[in-house]
Amino acid sequence: MHVYLLPAEILLDIFTRISLPQLTVLARTCRKFKEPALDILWKYIYGFKPLISCLPEGVNNAGNLTLQRPLLAGEWGLIHQYARRVHSFTVNRSELDNHVMQALMSTPSPTSLFPNLRILCWCDDREHFFPLLRTILGSTITSIWLGFLSTSSFAQLALLASLGGRCPSIRELTLCVSDFGESSDAICKALSGLRELSRLDTGKLSRREFLRLASLPALKSLSFTLGINDTHEMQSDFTPTILPQLDQLQFIVLMQYIVVAGHFLGSVRLPSCRSVRVRIDSDALSYDSEVLCNPLHIPNLIVSLSECLSPALEELHVEFHLALNYIDREDIIASRSYVLGFNAIAPLLPFNRLTDLQLDWICTSGINDVSLKTLAQSWPQLERFYFGGTACWTVLPSMTFTALVHLIQHCPRLHTVQMSFCATPVDYDDDPFFFETIPNEKITTLSVGMSPISDPCAVAYIFLRLLPKLERVRWLNNGTPAPPPFEHLEDRWNAVNEILAAAN
Repeated sequence: MHVYLLPAEILLDIFTRISLPQLTVLARTCRKFKEPALDILWKYIYGFKPLISCLPEGVNNAGNLTLQRPLLAGEWGLIHQYARRVHSFTVNRSELDNHVMQALMSTPSPTSLFPNLRILCWCDDREHFFPLLRTILGSTITSIWLGFLSTSSFAQLALLASLGGRCPSIRELTLCVSDFGESSDAICKALSGLRELSRLDTGKLSRREFLRLASLPALKSLSFTLGINDTHEMQSDFTPTILPQLDQLQFIVLMQYIVVAGHFLGSVRLPSCRSVRVRIDSDALSYDSEVLCNPLHIPNLIVSLSECLSPALEELHVEFHLALNYIDREDIIASRSYVLGFNAIAPLLPFNRLTDLQLDWICTSGINDVSLKTLAQSWPQLERFYFGGTACWTVLPSMTFTALVHLIQHCPRLHTVQMSFCATPVDYDDDPFFFETIPNEKITTLSVGMSPISDPCAVAYIFLRLLPKLERVRWLNNGTPAPPPFEHLEDRWNAVNEILAAAN
C-alpha cells in the first residue's frame, strides 16, 4: 500500500517522526498529506506571528507583527483554518501589538480564538492586553502559565477570578508571582473556584495561605516559596493539619529561615505524599558567620520532614544553593555546620520505599562505611542516590570504597549515584564480601564530587569489577578549579576514565 493511502492516524504517527521543514514540503505535496501535516506543524505555536504571516499582503505589514486594517470574513476563515489546530500557545512580552490585539479580539467565532487549545503560556503582564488573553481562555484548556510581576492590581485579580468559569477543566496552573501581598485572601478565593486543579506552582505563601490552597479538593502537587511574614505564628503550638490528598510538595526557603521551615513542616501531616523537594537558598545572605552557620539546624529540619511524612515517600530532595564565596570560608568549615553525621540522617531510615534520595550540597563527611551500610540496608529500592556534594570541599570524606560496595550490594536497582569517598584501593582479592557482591550493570556514569584518589589503575580495576558497564567518572561537576589539597586529583581521575574507555 502506498503511504498516501494510509489512514490519517497512521500518517500522523509517521509525520511526528520527521522534521518540520520536511512536514512543510509534505503539506504542499498532496491533499492526503496536507491535513495531518498541518495538524503537527500548528500543534505548538510561539506567538501570533505564524497566524499573522498567513494573511495576504495588504493586511499584515510586510511580515512584521502588526496589521494594516481589521480582518474581513474570508481572512477570519483563514485564521480559523490554522488556529483550530493549535494545542499549545506561548506569548512573549515583546511581541504583542495594539493593532493585532484589537483585531483578534473581534473574532466572530462563538468559542475561543483557539478552540482546541490545551496549554497556554502567557508571558506578558501588561494589563491592556488582558482583553485579548480573555478571548483565548476557553473550556478546553487544561494547563496555564501566567507571568505576572505582582497580583495586587484589580485587573489581575479579576482575571484570576474568571479562570474557574472560563477554564473549568484546568488541571495545572503556574503563577510566576513573587508575593501575594495584601491580595492573598482575594487570590485564594479566586483559586478556590478551580475544582479540577491538580498542580499549582506559585510564589511566596504564608502558612495560612498554604493551608487554604493545599486544601483544594483535587490538588495533588504544590510548589511555592515559604513566606516569613508569619514567623511568630510558626513558632506557636499547633495541632498538625492533615492534608490527605497532597502527593507532591516542593518549596524554597532562605537559609536564614531554615528554622521557620522546620516549624512549618512540623505543623502539617502529609500521609499520602510521595515526593518532597526542599531548596534552601543562600540568596541575600550577609557575610556574618552567625547568620550563615548558627541557624542552619539541618538535623532539626530532617526530623521535621520525617514527622510530617509517611512511609509512602518515594522521592526526597534536600538541596542547598550556596554561593561559592561561602563554601570555601574557613570559619564556616570550622563550625562544622554543614557536616552531617549518622544521627542527622537516621530519622529517614523508616522510609524504605525511597527510590530517589538527593541530599545534595550537604557535607556528609561525618558518615563512615558502617553508617552507609545501615542506610543502604534501609533503602533497598533506591534508584537515584545523591549523597553529599562539594559544599565542604576542604573536609575529607570518611567513607571509602567499602561504602560504595555496601551501596551496590544492598541497592540493586541503582542507576544514578553521586557520592564522595576516599578512593584508596583496598586489597579485596581474598575478601568474600567483595567478590560475593553482584555487579551493578545499570550504572554507566558515577559522580564522585571531590573524592580523593591515590592509585588510578587499582581504582579502575575495582570499578570494572563492581560496575562493568561504567563508562565515565565525573569529578567536581561544576568545573571550578579545585582548591588545596585537591588540586592534583583531576589528572588521576582522568587516568581512571582513560582505562574505563579502553575497557569498553
